[in-house]
Amino acid sequence: MLKTVKRHLPVMALAAAFGAVSLAPALAADGKALYADKGCSACHGEDAKTPLQEGFPKLAGQKADYIVNQIKDIKSGARTNGQSVESMKPMVEELADADAQAIAEYLASLAEPAAAPAAGPASPGKTLFLTKTCVACHGKEGKKPLPGYPAIAGQDKAYIIAQASDIQTGKRTNGKSNAMQPVMHLVNADELALVAEYLSTVK
Repeated sequence: MLKTVKRHLPVMALAAAFGAVSLAPALAADGKALYADKGCSACHGEDAKTPLQEGFPKLAGQKADYIVNQIKDIKSGARTNGQSVESMKPMVEELADADAQAIAEYLASLAEPAAAPAAGPASPGKTLFLTKTCVACHGKEGKKPLPGYPAIAGQDKAYIIAQASDIQTGKRTNGKSNAMQPVMHLVNADELALVAEYLSTVK
């Protein structure tokens, strides 16, 4: 009986070795390399902090689950506003879930986006952020959001305005948009611009 077990050990070891090889690609998924290889840097910048143009989001430091959910929504058609259809959908159409997760985790590991000098304590945008319920879901200074919400501290001003406006008009409905829409009447266009200006300066 002992000899039989010994005879099978090399076979089992070989099978285990092949199993390890088959898992290697998934375990070794390099989010940084995938970010470059899949063309993400072309629009969001090599460091994920300097987008190609105003109105594109900074992704460095964003929560991984939020990024993954946005990719899924763009692929499925649940999110169609902004650059989602023309620019993003073709890029993520064939992106495997494991690769999306690896990219998201890489982006989440990066330092928070660099921002302009912080606004002073009397900033009207900061006051509006605190009093118009923004802080309730996106957290203090837009850095510590509730689950499912994005971190928006240091984000591109034009991007914040565009996304908030699209939620306000119903053009964007994915994710937590439906929860955000009822409170959007609390701010007008000028106030939204002030909030976005403040958030863009938060470090």
